[in-house]
Amino acid sequence: MALHDVWSKFGFNGNPYNQRTLTATADDAKLLAGRDDLLQTAMERIATDSASPTFEGPIGAGKTSLLNVASYKLLQSSLEAKAKELWLPASGTIQIRLDGDEFEAEVYRIILKTLIDHADKFESVGLNAPDLGALEHWLTKPEYKSWQAGGGVAFANASAGAGHEPNTSEGFAKSGLPAAIRQVLMDAYAGGEGGVVCILDNLELAGKVGDATRMLDVLRDRVLGTPGIRWVLCGSRGIVSRARTQRLSGSFMPPTRIPALTEDAAVEAVKLRIERFGSLVAVAPLTPEAFRTLYRILNQNLRETMTWAQNFTFWLRDQFPDNAFPNAEGRTELLMTWLAYEAEKASNTARAQPAAWAFFERICREGQGRAASSEFESKYGFDDQQQGSGYVTVFQKANLIEREIDPEDGRSTINTVTAEGWLVFYHRNGYRIETLATDH
Repeated sequence: MALHDVWSKFGFNGNPYNQRTLTATADDAKLLAGRDDLLQTAMERIATDSASPTFEGPIGAGKTSLLNVASYKLLQSSLEAKAKELWLPASGTIQIRLDGDEFEAEVYRIILKTLIDHADKFESVGLNAPDLGALEHWLTKPEYKSWQAGGGVAFANASAGAGHEPNTSEGFAKSGLPAAIRQVLMDAYAGGEGGVVCILDNLELAGKVGDATRMLDVLRDRVLGTPGIRWVLCGSRGIVSRARTQRLSGSFMPPTRIPALTEDAAVEAVKLRIERFGSLVAVAPLTPEAFRTLYRILNQNLRETMTWAQNFTFWLRDQFPDNAFPNAEGRTELLMTWLAYEAEKASNTARAQPAAWAFFERICREGQGRAASSEFESKYGFDDQQQGSGYVTVFQKANLIEREIDPEDGRSTINTVTAEGWLVFYHRNGYRIETLATDH
């Protein structure tokens, strides 16, 4: 813990509201709450020999955390069973790249790193230990390290152990390194089951559905059939369903839905974090029930709720520099005071007219926080899209609405209420809590 870490002032040795994604580790697996059934489903989808599993759900629902924990649990089960089956969580995050060469290079770099990290586990379950001598030598070469820093691809010919070409994706493909890694995977998993679990997350970052579909084509054609690799796709805003065309349906399963955490599960999640990082005298800035209220207000977005809980913690610390924090009831009252202040500030920034506010509240209630500009005339009664877009611009500038190009129609936009927008909505309605969570 840092010398001046704010959490130590509250009796914690770490951040109980850290919004980071859970990793495939023993400690993080203990922090997953409310997902027992989905965890089992995810493990079965990954471990079953079939088309690649896909998962879909709201932003901030913890999809990647669930899948990372599932891959960790598969690893642990493999080590316990010792039955020539070994599932390995990938030692790195695989990001969307529309350039096929760059994507393939990144995949094999991560696969190699994974094999090196877990080389000692193969023999323990009855599989062949991978021969990584030449490949590991390549990973430590200066050219490769230069690529890590600069974003290109540098390598040595893994099979020959000597010689190198320019730092380009084309050069990587010619090096024979992908073929060498594929051969290592086939040898290591000969007569056995399992593979490296590669999670391709945030598919929605591809932007348009057509771009996402092209990326899936690259994945299918270049690396999907590689023995010893198990692909898992994950995204929000319905992008996985829309990008999975009939042509790709044989390669990718229909998406498994991962909904937002229930309120009880969100409370349990924060309780686990408080227990893990807190001392016997720890003072949680938000009690679990206060966290429940904030989770409701922010429309069941766990990531945003964690972020706002951290922001409140800093504010609370500033009010009590002597660390003489009020009791639980007093801290909850201060939370509501702080939220009201933040909501008023955001409302004033918007400078919206009554008609614009009425439109904003209709998006929250009737659209569950989401409205396409193509609906402005038919659903919201505007004379044309431009009139509604003018109102959206007011709220976008105040960070109450986020506007994005519709991935299926470049002439339309998708307008989504932000966490700050939900706070303003509930503030304007006297904090009459409504549960309106959707695939935001």
